[in-house]
Amino acid sequence: MRKLLLILSVFYAPFAIAQQSNFAKYLGNKSAKVFIPVQKIIINNTNSLAKKNIDLSSVVKQYLLDNTKELQIENGDLKLTNTYESLVGTHYQFIQTYHGSEIYQSNIKIAVNNQGEIINIINDLVDVRNKNLPPNVLQNTEFWAYDGNELIACKKVLVGNKEQLFTSNNKLIYENIKSLNKGKTDTNVLVKIFNPDPLTSARSEYVAPYLNYNKLDTPSLNNERKDLLLSLKMDSAGNYLAENKYVLIKDIFAPNVAPFSTKYKDSLIVTRNTDIFKQEMALYHIKHFQEYIQSLGFTNIQNQLWVDALGDFGEGSRFEFSDLDPYLILGIGGIPDAEDADVILHEYGHATAFYIAPNTVDGEERIGIDEGNSDILAVIYSKKLSDYNWRKVFNWDGNQTWNGRNTLNIKNYVDDYVLNRYSLCDIWSASVTDFAEQIGLDTTVTLLLTAMASMQSNMKIPEFAKLFIQADSLLYNKYHFATIKNSFFNRKLIPSVSIDEVFDASLIKVINSQGFASSNEPLMIQVPSHEKYQVTVYNLQGKQVLEFNNQQTSTSINPELLSTGMYLINIAGGNNNYNFKITKY
Repeated sequence: MRKLLLILSVFYAPFAIAQQSNFAKYLGNKSAKVFIPVQKIIINNTNSLAKKNIDLSSVVKQYLLDNTKELQIENGDLKLTNTYESLVGTHYQFIQTYHGSEIYQSNIKIAVNNQGEIINIINDLVDVRNKNLPPNVLQNTEFWAYDGNELIACKKVLVGNKEQLFTSNNKLIYENIKSLNKGKTDTNVLVKIFNPDPLTSARSEYVAPYLNYNKLDTPSLNNERKDLLLSLKMDSAGNYLAENKYVLIKDIFAPNVAPFSTKYKDSLIVTRNTDIFKQEMALYHIKHFQEYIQSLGFTNIQNQLWVDALGDFGEGSRFEFSDLDPYLILGIGGIPDAEDADVILHEYGHATAFYIAPNTVDGEERIGIDEGNSDILAVIYSKKLSDYNWRKVFNWDGNQTWNGRNTLNIKNYVDDYVLNRYSLCDIWSASVTDFAEQIGLDTTVTLLLTAMASMQSNMKIPEFAKLFIQADSLLYNKYHFATIKNSFFNRKLIPSVSIDEVFDASLIKVINSQGFASSNEPLMIQVPSHEKYQVTVYNLQGKQVLEFNNQQTSTSINPELLSTGMYLINIAGGNNNYNFKITKY
């Protein structure tokens, strides 16, 4: 019997390996495409239905079925998997089905505003048109997988955070890691913790006396603890529990450290070498970040998250998500990860993205976007506490055993991206933090979280850059357009900013902002009608520096008229008023 199995395994092995290779190669080459309408597209009945508070998912689903070429197959359909309300509209996520069974990683997402107008469509569907499609109907536990040539019946097995796909005859064809690394009442308790980390508050590099010293207590490190109020749950017996509205401390993995529970009269002020200190850090900084993003209007990202603040003997901090409840793990190797708010907020950034756009983190470049977004949220959180070395990620943790990361770099997408998630992470986080202070930290976070709502599997970074720019258009009428687009151009995330930059297709075009900024070329403003308009240029202090009155069709602004710096341009004509920023290097 063993000999027969060996012969069969030798016979089937090349087929299984080839099948696994083809499927992984096909998924690795997938690329979600962003469609942003140039003109308004109104979905029939959505506006009237919205006023009656009727679910619009069936209406937008039918629109996609009628207007998407990949869906024009017999026995094809869509299944709604997620709905999310953002600041700009409602985002509907669908997965494609064939004969009632899902097609693995074949998704499409559509966003619609309150007027029934399409904001964007992100297409990550597989195209099985003109293929010999199988006639059979699958069992409830099975689904289809497409390898670029045919649909294959598959089963899924979850082993920890690993998702494995097997064919119906038990051949492994794909593995996918679902992990991204790095009656009670609330009451406030005084704690002493790092805010955000000892090096930032001490305004020091990693030098004596601010060294880890094998996790021991030292006067210098303990002196960097700050008095803060931590919100905790209290049970009916008067015990403080390691839990609040947004975090539930759990012992998930070794080392096995139980969540603290202390009587209300007991002090929760502890030193940095204690287990409780690390649990308090996670509880405080996640809650503080949640309250911050809620102040910006994001009030529906508030699931309580499991956190093991001492969940890995090494430095394997990570956010894990599968069909089980998602959770966050912080390692204790080297410098304990929970002692640095950057680590906590980076991993919680993954959780935030998961709550906004679940089940869309497939593809190395898409994961790189997620890593970059988490770095951005972490450093902006630190910047709001201190400007010291704020663009370094993991100021405290990124010493001794590794160097952390830095959003202050000169890398670009064309020359420096090497098909690695952390390579892309550095480029994306740097491109956004380049302008974060110019447009405002709160504005940057608002744009980022808004763009996240349209994230899709297998998305490439230029597509996500488009969504970031669109968020500024929808929320701020392109007020920050020039600043953002110049940064993306400099990092080679988008091909050019010397093309027509349309503020309103019926009114105004701004041309050659990049040439104006860096090449001493004139900035052109064009108005298609002959209606008179005026252009006013202000510096960042609000002082008027240039004015062009009674203009018709076009205005040319000579860069020699302005010194180096940032300027706000106001264009007023009829009842319309537009503002945007320009840079002069």
